Amino acid sequence: MTSSIKYSILIIFLPVFVINSQTDSTYLRVEEVLENILQEPAGEVDDSNLYEIIEQLITNPLELNTSTVNDLMLIPAVNLEVAEMIVNHRKKYGDFFSVEELHSVPGLEKDIADQIKPFVYIRKEPLSPEQDIPKVNTMENLLSNTNFILRSRVTNDLQTRNGFVTNRFEGTKPKFYNRMFLQYDSKVQLGVLAEKDAGEVSINEFTSYHLAIRDFGMLYRFVLGDYIIEFGQGLALWSPYGFLKGADAIFPLKKKDRVLRPYSSATETLFLRGAAASIKISDFVITGFYSKKKFDANIDTFTGDILSTSEAGLHRTESEISKRNTAEERIIGARVDYQIAGLLRTGLLHYQSNFSNNFQPSNVFDLTGNEFNYTSFHYDLIIQNFNLFGEFVYNGTSVASINSVQFYVGRNFTFTTSVRNYPRNYISFRGYAFGERAGIPTNEFGFYTGIKWRIPIGILNLYYDQFRFPFTTFLNPQPSEGDELLVDFISKPINRLETRLRYKYENKDVNGVIDNTKQLVKRLRQLVRFELIYSPTRKLRLKGRFEYNDYRVASLSEQENGYLFFQDVRFSPTQNLNLYTRIIFFRTDSFNSAIYEYENDLTGVLTNLALYGEGIRWYLILRYRPLNFLTISAKYSETYKPKEDIISSGVNEIEGNVDNRLSLQIDVIL
Repeated sequence: MTSSIKYSILIIFLPVFVINSQTDSTYLRVEEVLENILQEPAGEVDDSNLYEIIEQLITNPLELNTSTVNDLMLIPAVNLEVAEMIVNHRKKYGDFFSVEELHSVPGLEKDIADQIKPFVYIRKEPLSPEQDIPKVNTMENLLSNTNFILRSRVTNDLQTRNGFVTNRFEGTKPKFYNRMFLQYDSKVQLGVLAEKDAGEVSINEFTSYHLAIRDFGMLYRFVLGDYIIEFGQGLALWSPYGFLKGADAIFPLKKKDRVLRPYSSATETLFLRGAAASIKISDFVITGFYSKKKFDANIDTFTGDILSTSEAGLHRTESEISKRNTAEERIIGARVDYQIAGLLRTGLLHYQSNFSNNFQPSNVFDLTGNEFNYTSFHYDLIIQNFNLFGEFVYNGTSVASINSVQFYVGRNFTFTTSVRNYPRNYISFRGYAFGERAGIPTNEFGFYTGIKWRIPIGILNLYYDQFRFPFTTFLNPQPSEGDELLVDFISKPINRLETRLRYKYENKDVNGVIDNTKQLVKRLRQLVRFELIYSPTRKLRLKGRFEYNDYRVASLSEQENGYLFFQDVRFSPTQNLNLYTRIIFFRTDSFNSAIYEYENDLTGVLTNLALYGEGIRWYLILRYRPLNFLTISAKYSETYKPKEDIISSGVNEIEGNVDNRLSLQIDVIL
């Protein structure tokens, strides 16, 4: 496409608030990566941010000839062993001439090399210092190095929920998502995002924006607007999302921080808004940051104290709207990172967080006051086959820590173990660490062990996690504990056929009522899953799954079970057209034995549903690319529960036994 045509299209589309595009091949790569590392959590959540993590890694690939071992370990398919294979090959034989040369690395399996290729690239010609700093001399040069990326999505429930029937929702039914990026030479990015949830009034109920610059001379990173700081293992400061325990026993344990990056997600809480900058001096990266942002809170009308905060980001009802932006947080901080290529990464962080209102505690270890300080130290050391990493953080009251070791034996066996200690009086408002409770680094002690073993007939992932909560939690009135075991085996017995077998054991203390008294009881949940994936041709993939869930509370004589079976088809008759369809049959005794199911969705969306009761769910996805820069997608989904008169509850209640939804999306990249 010529620069004049690109300029004309920019002029036409710039006022339009739509967003981002990805080629169909990239979509398939993201989907396959997530299938290998995700484990359905026991909770219905929107995990679209996890999709974005992988999508960003693919759209911002690593330069294969300059990446260190730690850089390469950002890639989901790469562990310490694989990263060292690649770096050692490069040291011995010189730079890679093409990405395909990964197949010549001794000991690197073909399937692993294929998984790595989407995340790396080769810079064809080395840049001089003068070339490394972008220059804009003419409009032609500007346009030829500029990308315009847009994504626009609308989702609408075809049934009417109770909040609309009773006029409790102030706004309209459709959910809108719009995002736009302008990128110049991969070094400058301007981004704007707007979202409206179903029931909200304004099409830009939530807005996010940023200007980001990277690798501009001494300036390593700079962001003005919305951004996130990722540090160490996430105990003191991280993004609002991250990977937890999953089907891959090794990958989720170690967090891979990317220092400073612009925020481009629709999660409405826990990001920073202000300015941040990093400079690189030799092996040091020095970062300073400032943020001032309002957030939703429930304020005591008499004392002015914060009783609770809301992370849902919903402003549909009068009550939800009354809590919008009622409090403010101001953060100032700095970090220093040091790296010796391939051997050691370490860093020191300090930041202070001030709130406009005091927190009103509900127990002795809750947040109290309005000023909080965090000082954190992290390390990541690689010695031959060993990788030691961890973080210590002090909040003025106690020290929280996580320390882990990973090592490989031979070429195919990786072992990891980790100890985490998050004291009951340590509370991090912005931490997202590895643990049992969705990244909350407080009131938890745990010991995790995992192995990944590549054997001649397949890949075995196994982890065992023991954990206890020394003080009461939101759900349990007493200290509690539990343990969890997962065994996941992937095999390819013949060409184009893949089988997956999974067993999960989960034994936890939960709150129960015995003789009209709340007590802790042991809840045992066991899950067995079998999957069969067959690709008779490159255009057709068939995937079937059977899953059985057993739920027991022995002291209450409760025993429930449920099962799920689905069959899906992915058909790509041409390179520009993808068709997906899945039909799911499920039956469980109640919500307690619900089975959670990640399912395909529009690009950038990761849906996890709780299926319970008895019914059928099916969906159809169409993805068509009529032009190289334009992709159009649509999804229709329907859940039918023949024995129900009402679906869901509260403001989300639907009268009847059908819950159906239609979503449309356009992606443009120029």
